[in-house]
Amino acid sequence: MARVERPEIGTEMYAVFEHRYYIPGHAAPVMEYCVCKGAVRGFFAGGYTEVSLLFTGPDGFPEPDYRRLDDIGKKLFYTAAEAAALAKSMTEKYERTWGWIGAPEFPMARPWEKLLEVPANG
Repeated sequence: MARVERPEIGTEMYAVFEHRYYIPGHAAPVMEYCVCKGAVRGFFAGGYTEVSLLFTGPDGFPEPDYRRLDDIGKKLFYTAAEAAALAKSMTEKYERTWGWIGAPEFPMARPWEKLLEVPANG
């Protein structure tokens, strides 16, 4: 396994968060996957090293989080586009998994789609 370098304190990183919200008149919550930006605040070393981050959560509030250092490039990314690609695969997997019960009344929102768009100038 390749060794992952520690990012500098203050480095901006991106991760995918599960977000549930309510629609008026609908009894159950609706789920979506969101790409959120955070900053590295520190590290904790034990059996493995954790990265301490402070994200702005899907609802816009500060959300502290801890991720394994080994998750960089898998669940924690340096660019929003990489995190959006993970959100896309998670959305597709969720829809495949639960699609056998029929199309949902409210399909999953895709707030990460705009992060995958390639600029026209390259």
